[in-house]
Amino acid sequence: MRPSLHLSTFLAIAMLAACATAPPTRLGSTIDHVPTMTLPDGHVAVLVRSFDDEVKLPDGTEERRRVEYLWDYSAGIARERHLTMAGAVLSDETLPFVTMHAIEAELDFAVTLLRANPEIDARFTADTDIYGGFAFREPGHAICDAGSRCIHVIVSRDQGRFKVAHAIVDLQTARVVDDDYDPDLGGIAEFKKDSKQKAAN
Repeated sequence: MRPSLHLSTFLAIAMLAACATAPPTRLGSTIDHVPTMTLPDGHVAVLVRSFDDEVKLPDGTEERRRVEYLWDYSAGIARERHLTMAGAVLSDETLPFVTMHAIEAELDFAVTLLRANPEIDARFTADTDIYGGFAFREPGHAICDAGSRCIHVIVSRDQGRFKVAHAIVDLQTARVVDDDYDPDLGGIAEFKKDSKQKAAN
């Protein structure tokens, strides 16, 4: 007859099993982590760039206006708005073929997504440098095509002499599309190669 398990032992086993099968922690959407604005149509957007401009009117006079370039996360599209200096919207145009550089907070969140991979996170050191944020869009790409906000995230250390990772992250869907985008330049593949060489010696 099989002996019965003590209740505490049974609970411990059950908890371990639950942990083993639990889905990975979700970090939420990008807009949960970056500064956003709600537009008059209710869409949530990130202000990527803005500047003041002088516009010549039909009567020959000039008017100062505010120009804004935004990424509309609600619709997955770039927008260009022109406003009066008082904030009244004069025009609002969608730019379906335009990609935009990520703002600093978006790049920071992209790094957080990348570091959710323990293999990559373990390679970060005190001298790690992070740059990137420039757009990646490829016609026909399964993810990084129209409607995406894919960006490059490049991580290096030792003043750029060693690449930790070169990843593509889609901020629109808050996921890492490719954690080793350019293996020929090293990074993750380089680390695996070096490990094999050391093991062989």
